[in-house]
Amino acid sequence: MEFIVEKRIALTGKENGNQWNGKSHKMTVPWIVTAIVFSILSAVSYMYIFNRTDQTLHQASNTVNVKTDFNAKGDGLHDDTQAIQAALNDVDKGGTVIIPPGVYKVSKNMANKVSTGYGTSYSAFKITKPATIIMQGAVFQTQTKDQYGVFWIYKTSNVSLKGGSLKGDTLPADGIYTSRVGVLIQECDHCSIDGMYLKNFSQGINIYKSQFSTLRNVTSEFNKGSGIINFLSSNSLIDSCTIRNSGDGHLSLYGGGKNNTVTNCTIIENRTEESGQQGITLEKEKNSTINNNTITGFYYGIDIKNGSDSCTIDNNNAYNNQFNIAIRPGDPGRNGQLTSNNIRIINNTVIKPRNQAGTGGILIKIGSGHLVQGNTIEEGGLLMTGGVSIKSNLEFNNNKFIDNLFVKKSDS
Repeated sequence: MEFIVEKRIALTGKENGNQWNGKSHKMTVPWIVTAIVFSILSAVSYMYIFNRTDQTLHQASNTVNVKTDFNAKGDGLHDDTQAIQAALNDVDKGGTVIIPPGVYKVSKNMANKVSTGYGTSYSAFKITKPATIIMQGAVFQTQTKDQYGVFWIYKTSNVSLKGGSLKGDTLPADGIYTSRVGVLIQECDHCSIDGMYLKNFSQGINIYKSQFSTLRNVTSEFNKGSGIINFLSSNSLIDSCTIRNSGDGHLSLYGGGKNNTVTNCTIIENRTEESGQQGITLEKEKNSTINNNTITGFYYGIDIKNGSDSCTIDNNNAYNNQFNIAIRPGDPGRNGQLTSNNIRIINNTVIKPRNQAGTGGILIKIGSGHLVQGNTIEEGGLLMTGGVSIKSNLEFNNNKFIDNLFVKKSDS
């Protein structure tokens, strides 16, 4: 093979000391040059095609569907655990997993062994990268006896769960509060849950050692322990949620968190046999806000204890609780009974406590630096340690009681 090159040189030009007549001069180039040029062109073309194909595949896996792409059934009969986990593993970082309407039977995954320092549990699914999981109309069925939860979001960020109903088949009978966590957000940043329903778990949702989590429009009911617990987590927003007929502190800020907000939530206990529960619990909580919530049916409606400091309780409606709002030492045992200080209780409506002896709108048993101001309380319902009733403006032990409105019981 020859590669022909035509070269024109000016009439007066010279090359290698030889004079030319200005006519075209043809020279031959060895065949190997042709092969090299051809190889380079082929490689460039291959890389272009490969990159275009890789981009196409990348875009295709940015959104996956557990039914159409991974053969999940969603019929309530087949076990869909492996199919859904495969979708969660396959989707690109920051991508979307679609779980269409259906009933998904999910089982305990022994590979997903969860340890939080409060006992060992398991989860059906594990999420370790940013993703959006869309589950409107999807129902996840678990077997309570096997002691496992559904979603474990672990050491990642920007995971968003949208919709979905998570259900155990029965209410747990044992007292293991960490063995069946519906959704565990563990050591994560900026993760969120919106529009989810949970029932029959040891804990509905546990935000554990995480930052900037958001829960909105969540309903969590009939759980052995908390419907929602925020453990040693900061800057969480819990907004417009309903927690009902669960145990422990129905909505609990616990373990030393800070800068958390609970707002616009409804916390209810209406089982007549359950008279000793707490609605919203703050333990060792710092600089957090409980605002515009409704709490009813508990022994302590809003229970502030065990070393909480500089929290604000404002514009809540608490009624039909033994004590609608209380600041107290805490429960005996491993949690200790630490003093809580600098709590602001302002502009709450705390009327109609349970019609029993030893009840009150607001009870202050411990601590200093508290401000109790602008609350609406029944006469005799603002109490200090020993049942001492405060009826007017007063400053005592650096605690201030200012401009509270006392109403007759018949008026409330």
